[in-house]
Amino acid sequence: LILLTVTVAHSLRFATYISSGGLHGEIRFEKATENSVRIRFSLQATLQYPDQQWFWSVTQFPVDYTIVNNRCDERHVGESIIDLTELVGPIDLPGNETGTVEVAGISLTGKMGLWGKGLLLKDTYSSRTICASITVLEKNIEKFAEAHFYGPIAGTVWFRWLGGYAGDNTTDTIIYTDLHHIHKQKLQNIDYTEHYWKIYVTDIFDISKDKSSCNILQTVFDPDNAGSGKAIGDIDMRLGKVKVATNHRKRYKTLYRDSKLSLLPADLLGPHRLLYLVIFHPMHDDSFLVCTKINHWKTISAKTLINSHGIKGEVALTQVTPFNPTWISISLTPVNDLETRLRYATKVESYKIHELPPETTKTQSNTAERCKTTGNVYNPSNIDETTVPPAGLGTQDQYAVGDLSGKLQGRKEGSYHYDILPGSAKLSGIYWDTYLPLSGIHSIIHRGFVLHKYNETDNMSIIPWVCGTMSLHSLDNTEQVPMLTAQVIYRYPIVGRIIFRQPQNDPQMDTTILIEYLVHADGNALNNSASHRWMIHDNPPGKDYYNWTGRCLSTGDPYNPYKVEWDSKHSEYCSTEVTLCSVGDLTRHGTIDIAGRKMHASVLTRTLLTDTMLSLSGPKSILGKSLVIYDDNGPRARGERLACSIISRVYRRKAVVKDWFGNGEPISLKGKLEFIQQTEYDVTNAEVNLDGLNGQMKGYHIHMTPVEQDLEFPCEGTSLYGHWNPFGINISNTPLPGEGTSDQYEIGDLSGKFGTLENRRTYISAFNDTILPLFGSRSVLGRSIVVHKKEKDLRWACSSIERGYSPSEASELQAIASFHHPQGFAYGYIKMTQLLHRDGSESETIIEVKLRHPGRHDRNVTKDHKWAIYVNPVGVDATVQVKNTRCVAAGYMWNPYFTQLADPLNDDLYKQECGPDLPLRCYVGDISGRLGPINIGLERQVFTDSNFPLGGSISAMGRSIIIFDQSFGSNRFACANIEPNNDIVKYANIRKPPRFVVAQFLEDVRKIMGIPEWMLSIDNRKTKILHNGACIQFLLHFKGPIANTLELDFNKLMSTGRLDTPSLFIPGYVPTKRKVTLGYRQCGSRDPNDES
Repeated sequence: LILLTVTVAHSLRFATYISSGGLHGEIRFEKATENSVRIRFSLQATLQYPDQQWFWSVTQFPVDYTIVNNRCDERHVGESIIDLTELVGPIDLPGNETGTVEVAGISLTGKMGLWGKGLLLKDTYSSRTICASITVLEKNIEKFAEAHFYGPIAGTVWFRWLGGYAGDNTTDTIIYTDLHHIHKQKLQNIDYTEHYWKIYVTDIFDISKDKSSCNILQTVFDPDNAGSGKAIGDIDMRLGKVKVATNHRKRYKTLYRDSKLSLLPADLLGPHRLLYLVIFHPMHDDSFLVCTKINHWKTISAKTLINSHGIKGEVALTQVTPFNPTWISISLTPVNDLETRLRYATKVESYKIHELPPETTKTQSNTAERCKTTGNVYNPSNIDETTVPPAGLGTQDQYAVGDLSGKLQGRKEGSYHYDILPGSAKLSGIYWDTYLPLSGIHSIIHRGFVLHKYNETDNMSIIPWVCGTMSLHSLDNTEQVPMLTAQVIYRYPIVGRIIFRQPQNDPQMDTTILIEYLVHADGNALNNSASHRWMIHDNPPGKDYYNWTGRCLSTGDPYNPYKVEWDSKHSEYCSTEVTLCSVGDLTRHGTIDIAGRKMHASVLTRTLLTDTMLSLSGPKSILGKSLVIYDDNGPRARGERLACSIISRVYRRKAVVKDWFGNGEPISLKGKLEFIQQTEYDVTNAEVNLDGLNGQMKGYHIHMTPVEQDLEFPCEGTSLYGHWNPFGINISNTPLPGEGTSDQYEIGDLSGKFGTLENRRTYISAFNDTILPLFGSRSVLGRSIVVHKKEKDLRWACSSIERGYSPSEASELQAIASFHHPQGFAYGYIKMTQLLHRDGSESETIIEVKLRHPGRHDRNVTKDHKWAIYVNPVGVDATVQVKNTRCVAAGYMWNPYFTQLADPLNDDLYKQECGPDLPLRCYVGDISGRLGPINIGLERQVFTDSNFPLGGSISAMGRSIIIFDQSFGSNRFACANIEPNNDIVKYANIRKPPRFVVAQFLEDVRKIMGIPEWMLSIDNRKTKILHNGACIQFLLHFKGPIANTLELDFNKLMSTGRLDTPSLFIPGYVPTKRKVTLGYRQCGSRDPNDES
């Protein structure tokens, strides 16, 4: 082991990456002899500052790269401990660009070691001060852990080990502490308090217990059984007490070296025991003041997948710790098309990270319009864009954080910089960036990556071209990190949505807050309003969210688990830098604005923030609490609270395709397709596993509508229609399969995007699709997949795309509005399905519409009928001839959230504000306001509605759907009630007379029972001939609100041969020519031809 330690130490190389204050380059440190270090320079001055002289020294602490402004202050980097100017002399430029120097008296590790320190450089010709961390060049030699405290002591303790895989000895261990009290101390006359501190370990059986209390901790960490006071966990016995500052402005950042802590890395990575850092009370040495879990710090890795406009590839970022620069790997390649390759080589203008992720659901096309929703380039340090040096000619501190081209263009210190023409703006290969944090309040996680190009009409103006979202990925960059997503939806008196995202089961990680939009919706406030405070409160809201007096008081107090003394007069104590505020006080990010009208919503209110205090999982989770928006200028009776809503979970969507139907012939196809999308901001991961393709298949695509299982040819174009193509892609311009990017094909053209099934017997594949939505109006859920033969492109097999969920987590609610009244004005159904999770959160509702005009041979077509949910069910009034009184029992349009209540008759305002781009601003009952009109007599239609609840306390069940006159008319045309759509499955055996036709049998049964065809159907795949042709066995589906009655009546009909009254009661209608007897008989288990 000693040998190993020496080799690790001997091969150690450190690097410092500098790009600020006019100095750009690297300084390397390596071991020369036992007590000297060799330093290599590779530096250059920028044109702006050609003459430089730097005094340089080593500081106690490394640079925290999450700090964008003033990161070189002494309170951050500590004091200088080794004066390199004295040992080596200053760095002069020009002159010292490259070179090597050997310095005696310092070492890489140990007491005078450079490891874990920082480098500070001060220019003698000006006031410029720059700094950088000294980082380890080799990968995976260091381990990191962090203990983060929030109260009553706040701050962090970092542990850092060099060397040391599981079982290895570490060569060095350092601890940085930076702690302060959060209460306004009675100790005003002292600068700090001193505390004992130790590492405790949980018992192996305590893993599942509540970790929010320190009382479960009983054992000091002592794997060597060294005894009391000598254990590894007894840090204070070796290092002394820890200092905690009483004033947050005068921190006591302290550095410790502790050779005994070498065992920790292996224990931190083990799954069984958890290690906690405990700080004791300053007066009562035996009582805990605060404890927190020591978390292994994992490298943060983010990536955006690009697959559009002929550009494929990814941009990947990694940052080992906040003390390391971020490494950027850009690998984008144009597809095999000369025009695109030329455009990418010559027309690219810049690569940038913008403030916001692209909006996926609202834009009408998948082209540059989407990239225009990303806001401005991300610039938290407010750099003046007009004074920035040309790209690549300044240092990284002179550009906006998101201006990758400015910082990286022409820089060649990294590697793999291939195919870059001189003077080209193209970036390719690996770069480093000291101003691109992946954690902390200025993190670029979840923001948008945008590739800009010159507009080819004038070659001057610049337009966004290709974009994606920077999402967290696993360290090997293969898959997305599973995220826990929560949302707050406001419905009164404002409408809006705020989402929170954090890696699943990782409550210490940063939480991204994305305010999507906030708009006044009561019809009263039409002006934008600003400076709203916003806070998370303890309880979910009650019914007082729409009160005129004492609104939202049910939400309780602001969420303050660490009992911080809150003082509204001293807002300087609560900011993103100084967190002397309750966890729930989001005003630390600044106040928020609310738009008066929809047209201002995106520009004014859409914002992305990164928060370091919120947890979405664990004992301090904010799920189930409420988010209150304040209005300090409102009426006194109402109080200061304007709006409140619950913080609820958003579950990932999973789509499954596995229930295959042959197209009029038996098929050998087995297997399934699965699609998973975490939120609308993530790519969709797809897995395809098909067997029994017998080498004769070619294409597979998503088609418009779900499979109708009682058809003999269920996959035909008359039922499933063409490919799902909401963007209207012209297929004559589509590239060959697998040769283009996703946006060049129809959304449903899976074999075009990812390759065909040609010559395959089995096909197993996995892919990521940037345009295959499971959320929003273009979702593929509720549609179908068709597999085509190679020969004539014939349809061979098909299956519906259904929701995938575990019955223990959720249940699917199914409803139907059945238009079957013989004297009604429309014939058919509207089916709705929604997933309701156990915690009450709901998915979007998928709606299938199949309507024609009544009468068997009526081929009339009417278009553009508006449709709506009304508050009450209908009865006989559904068939009244006079339109004024038709469907009157339904009452009025359903508006459970009092939308536009202050100005309900202002129709013009309502029409301007309600729309597919702001569905919450529509009455819940106004379906066509969100989804558009429907047609009667044409093909089936499938919609996805984000605001059509079927379960919970506010539900459409039991109400009615009204269809209005064609061409956006306002008279009521037809109506039906929304009722549960049950499905009962039953096998039936009947005697098979000569010339038996299944369809005729079904029609006879439906006529006697008085039901429409969608309430009784047969699964053709399960039909069997029994007893040498004497009997036939069916699998029957009884569907609709009275499925139980239908099953009982069918049994009665089959056993007695008659049914005196129809199963389905239709108000105001008595059938006159109905048959009551059926000429078919049940078949027993014995063969009826067998005479014995």
